[in-house]
Amino acid sequence: MDPEMTGIVLAGGRAARMGGACDKAFLKIDNETIIDGQLKILKQIFKEMIVVTNSANSYKDIKEVTVIPDIIRERGPIGGIYSGLLASHSFYNFVVACDMPFINAKLIEYMITLKDGYDIVVPRIEGKYEALFSIYSKNCVRPISEAIEKGRLTVGELFTDVRVREVAGDEIMKFGDADTIFMNVNTKEDLCRIRAC
Repeated sequence: MDPEMTGIVLAGGRAARMGGACDKAFLKIDNETIIDGQLKILKQIFKEMIVVTNSANSYKDIKEVTVIPDIIRERGPIGGIYSGLLASHSFYNFVVACDMPFINAKLIEYMITLKDGYDIVVPRIEGKYEALFSIYSKNCVRPISEAIEKGRLTVGELFTDVRVREVAGDEIMKFGDADTIFMNVNTKEDLCRIRAC
């Protein structure tokens, strides 16, 4: 366990591609919700856990987790990262989206070893950043605030303003298949495929 870092789960999406009527964090895979599976892993790594959501009542039964709302609503993932960083007591924080059912503890632990001297540690696969499976330092708070004020709401735009350590594909491959580790449940078809319907 890393007592100097916090795990932050972003659970603020509208699930539009799922029909908009569900909280993806509570979708079940193998009789376990995605959020329960994530927290089971993350609590072994981080002492402090934060869930950023605007549906706090849905999370009232989850133990040993601080649940907070977005400070600035309707700003997407960058707003959730901003809220989580402000609420965290840690300088470094691991941020993950609530719809990723197969997060890899060993990869997270490896990324932690890379953090010193950087403000973001982010996987990059075939030119695509996995911004919602990344480490962010508190140094990102001001650039994020400025980006939000300017209407720059794409997380990747932040990477030019801070010190970034990219985690390359060959590094990630040591821990498993990238397509599995970074899989998001975005659609009913995704969920069906994962459940092997």
